[in-house]
Amino acid sequence: MPAETPTIRLVVNADDFGLSPAISRGILRAHRDGIVTSTSLLGNVADLEGTRALLAQAPSLGVGVHLALTGGAPVAPPDRIPSLLAPDGRFHTRGRDLIAAWARGRVSSEEIERELEAQVARIREAGLAIDHLDTHHHLGFLPAIGRAVERVARRHGVEGIRSAVERPTLAWVTEPRRGLEAGVLTGLAWLTRQQLGARRHGPQSWGYVEAGHLDEIRILEIIGRLGPGPHELICHPGEEDAEGAAVEEPDRYQRTAELASLTSEKVRRALGRRSIRLCRWGDLV
Repeated sequence: MPAETPTIRLVVNADDFGLSPAISRGILRAHRDGIVTSTSLLGNVADLEGTRALLAQAPSLGVGVHLALTGGAPVAPPDRIPSLLAPDGRFHTRGRDLIAAWARGRVSSEEIERELEAQVARIREAGLAIDHLDTHHHLGFLPAIGRAVERVARRHGVEGIRSAVERPTLAWVTEPRRGLEAGVLTGLAWLTRQQLGARRHGPQSWGYVEAGHLDEIRILEIIGRLGPGPHELICHPGEEDAEGAAVEEPDRYQRTAELASLTSEKVRRALGRRSIRLCRWGDLV
């Protein structure tokens, strides 16, 4: 009797649901017409009711919380998390500003956990079932934030945490700046994973170097490299806004191009040829 072929399972997770209506619509389309199986809803999303109504249109789409410590307003009372905030009482706009404050010892670990707890509680109280946690701008790879994410996950019974990054590829060389960034993230992820408990073993993740620039060729390359076991492809699709302008600056995120790649028939055929099972985070446990 022939040996059974080891199963390759792939979560295709679209980050940033709720960041803008155009991004949310693009994610839903990438799920409906493409290979996206899961999304991460911004923890401090401004229009929670509106995003919940959109998600109700896609009951088979897995949902997690994209925990935010940069961009927008906090969920916890500002006077309970002062070390996380800029002078205007909102989060820092850029991740590097929070990292710099953390490196100088100005960020409280207790306040990090307090804010992340408030975000997860808010999403759950809205009636949304969540199956994973990850962090906006990948800040969860900082050990202090990673430990806080795990403690929050444990309290809420969330099994999935994004904690592993992809192995080096040719893209790390052809795009040196992004390759260096991915290398730093890999090192931080390894360090953070050593300090986590039972929930540290998430799937192997792909797509960091190409964040916002994930094209059809790269997706096909990743599909060809997947080995047995669980994997996550991180993507950032989106539609154009009502005026036809790009949803974000084109040099950073090419969301409409990613949307086209994620709905490519060639990509679907490649998944079929390798018998890759598309699934959600909740299907991995």
